Amino acid sequence: MKRKAFIFIMATLCALVFVFAGCTDPEGQDPGQGDQTTPPPAQVEQGSVLVAYFSCTGNTEGVAELIAQATGGTLFEIVPEEPYTDADLNYNNSDSRANREQNDENARPAIANEAEDMASYDTVFIGHPIWWGDAPRIVQTFLESYDFEGKEVYTFSTSGSSSGSGAFNGLSREYPDIDLVENLHFTASQLSSAQTRVQNWIDELGIAINEQVSRISFTIGDETVYATLHDNSAARDLVSRLPLTLEFSDYNNTEKIAYLPDGSKEWDLSDAPTSCTPSAGDITIYSPWGNLAIFYRDFRLSNGLVPVGTLDDGAIELFAAQEGSFEVAIGLA
Repeated sequence: MKRKAFIFIMATLCALVFVFAGCTDPEGQDPGQGDQTTPPPAQVEQGSVLVAYFSCTGNTEGVAELIAQATGGTLFEIVPEEPYTDADLNYNNSDSRANREQNDENARPAIANEAEDMASYDTVFIGHPIWWGDAPRIVQTFLESYDFEGKEVYTFSTSGSSSGSGAFNGLSREYPDIDLVENLHFTASQLSSAQTRVQNWIDELGIAINEQVSRISFTIGDETVYATLHDNSAARDLVSRLPLTLEFSDYNNTEKIAYLPDGSKEWDLSDAPTSCTPSAGDITIYSPWGNLAIFYRDFRLSNGLVPVGTLDDGAIELFAAQEGSFEVAIGLA
C-alpha cells in the first residue's frame, strides 16, 4: 500500500524558537524560578488540567501551549476586557496603564471571558509575564473570580531577565487559602529550551496524560467531528502532539492522508499493533512512512498500518466529501 504521505503535524511546537519579545520587567533582576517543592508523583486524569494564561506578545502563550501539550490540559487565555496597547505597556512612562495598575494594589482589570466548568479541574496552571517584579493585576482578577478549594495551582512566568520568585511569593502571601505549589520561570534567554524544561517539570510533578481512552476533535472549516482513540502508545504519542493543523489529501479513493511538515516519521509504537485491516472510520498511522491515514472505505489487511482510533458516526461522511487538499485542525475534545 504505497503512500506519499506523512501524518500528523509535528506537534509540540518543537519549532518554538519563541521570538518572544513579551511583556517583561525592565528592572533586570537575576533570573530565578522561585522555591520549588515537588510533591510526590500522582497521575492526573485526562481532562482535569486547566492551563490558563495572560500574554501580551507571545512569550507566556508559547509556554502555556507546551504545558497543555505535556499534560493534555485545556488551554484558556485570560483576555482583558480592555486590550493593552503598546502605550499601555510603556514602562518608561510612569503614567502608563501598566504602571498605574501595578502601583495600585486594589486594581483588578476586568476579564472579558470565563473559564467553563472550573469545578471539573483538579490542577490549574496559571501563566503570566513579569511586570516590575510582580504578576500583572489581571492575574489577581482571575484568582479572585473562581473557587480554588481542593485544587493544586502551579504558576509559570516569563520576563526579559528578571526573576519570577518575587511574583510567586507575592501571590502566595496574598492568597494563603489557594494551594499555590510552585512556579516555573523563563527569562528571554531560556525560552529556546522551553520545550525540554516544561517536559522535565511536568515529569517531576508526576502530572501526565491519562493513559486511557482519549477523545479528540477534527475541525474542517466550520464543522467539528469527534473520534475515540485506542489505548496504545501510538495514540498516546498523538495526544502528546496536540493541537495540530494538518493538510490532508485523498489517496486511492480509500483514505485521507497527511504528512508531518518536517518529514519526521518517528512514532512511539512500543505497545501498538503492527498491522490491521482498516474499516471505514479507522484512524491509523502507516509506520513505514510515518503518515496519518483516515479511512473512509474498508481496506485489506496491511502490514505496518497501526490502528490509532475510530471516528464517530457521521464523521466519515465529512472526510469522504472533501476534495483535493484540505486543512484539518486536530485537538483534544
